[in-house]
Amino acid sequence: MDKAIKKLAEGRKSYLFPLFLISLAAGLMLFLSYGYMDLKAWTVWSLNLWDCLFDGNLWNYYEYCAENIYHLECEYMGANYLALIPWAIWNLPIWILQRYFGVVAVGHAWTLLYSKIFLLFVHTASLYYTYKIVRIVKPGDQGAETVYLSLSFPFAMIAVYYAGQTDIISICLFVIAIYHLLNGNRKLFLLFSVCSIAAKPYVLIPFAAVVLLTEKNIWKIIRDAAAGISVMALFHISYLRAPMYLESLRRGPSAKQMDSLLGLSVSNFLGMNISLFLVAVICTYFYFYIHPWKEKSPKTLIYAVIVPILLFFLFTEYKFYRVVYLFPFLYILFAVNTDRLVYNLLLECIMNVGIAVKFYLTNGGFFSNWFVFDFVRKLIPRTGQWLSGIRGIKENVMLYDNPVYTVVSSVIFAVFVLILLINSPKYKPANGGGEKLNKKAILYIRSSLLFILILLSFYRS
Repeated sequence: MDKAIKKLAEGRKSYLFPLFLISLAAGLMLFLSYGYMDLKAWTVWSLNLWDCLFDGNLWNYYEYCAENIYHLECEYMGANYLALIPWAIWNLPIWILQRYFGVVAVGHAWTLLYSKIFLLFVHTASLYYTYKIVRIVKPGDQGAETVYLSLSFPFAMIAVYYAGQTDIISICLFVIAIYHLLNGNRKLFLLFSVCSIAAKPYVLIPFAAVVLLTEKNIWKIIRDAAAGISVMALFHISYLRAPMYLESLRRGPSAKQMDSLLGLSVSNFLGMNISLFLVAVICTYFYFYIHPWKEKSPKTLIYAVIVPILLFFLFTEYKFYRVVYLFPFLYILFAVNTDRLVYNLLLECIMNVGIAVKFYLTNGGFFSNWFVFDFVRKLIPRTGQWLSGIRGIKENVMLYDNPVYTVVSSVIFAVFVLILLINSPKYKPANGGGEKLNKKAILYIRSSLLFILILLSFYRS
């Protein structure tokens, strides 16, 4: 008890203590204020699992979702439902209320907030394993700073507490997988990686790099790769002929995002289109395959996780909630490279602001009054009248050709490249790694971004 009190007293003296409080306040405001259309969709789709299960009709799950009886913005459930299974278990109480007492889950703020609590727990579990990983990769580091940076990452909070997306489930499982790999347990690494990829296929991108770095036997690489996609592939094969399954995949919200992997391309001298992302990621995979792996030096492993993810954001079009995939490995990399931490924080702060401006210019659903819960909107003056006549949220495509958008996108691109370069194992920082810059000022500026977006959303229809 005395030790706990002593730690608490020491924590309150830390410069991180007020920053933790600021980030927790921002997270609480996000959690309580918004019912984004994706949160509503995933909640309904999780409840649909119970409906189909009790009706003995899981085979027609996708057809049932496509009926869209609650008039969701997202009409088709365009992914496998494996990530929804734990969320459906959590949502069992509101399914009972909906099925037997007529309480429509998407019609009440309190039911959506209950649903969102599940994501809060998953986010917390991710932070816990982030802490455990930092204690391994940086034994002298207590991990508090990395946990704070991961917790306060604006786009992790936005994905979880604003958008209500399921990506955090996949990320959490992959964080646990990397933790077990660092502890030398490859079987558990593969098990959690398989579950992570089954939940969301985006994790397959860093998973491949990790396998190529840590395994040099070609047959074992093939084995691990086959294991990685096995559950996802088996699900797809099982539902291949199910009603509305393939159509839901084609029309669902993730279809265009997967196509974007091939989107940014150039023509070679033969007139053939070449995907920049695929070229970059194949070169990266080959680099990690020929790179020696030393288990006692985990720095390269963390770099292998984050490099393919950064390449994804460099060479593809992505949704604002996909930026969560930088969490938490970008900050674990920062913990490993403490000699260049201030440079990294400066770049990350610029990146956060740039991405926020980019999506605020082009996406009407990014922090819009439309998604503020009614009970919150009533507390904010002069907002309700702006909502009359709104029927949906569309991207403002006209702004894609705006010079401001071009400048912001170029800055973001440059920041991603710089983060890759200065965190390279071969880079040695000059000028004390940015010690002359004010680290605390950068952290406070960084922590203000969410409050600005929240304030703007109350007055943006």
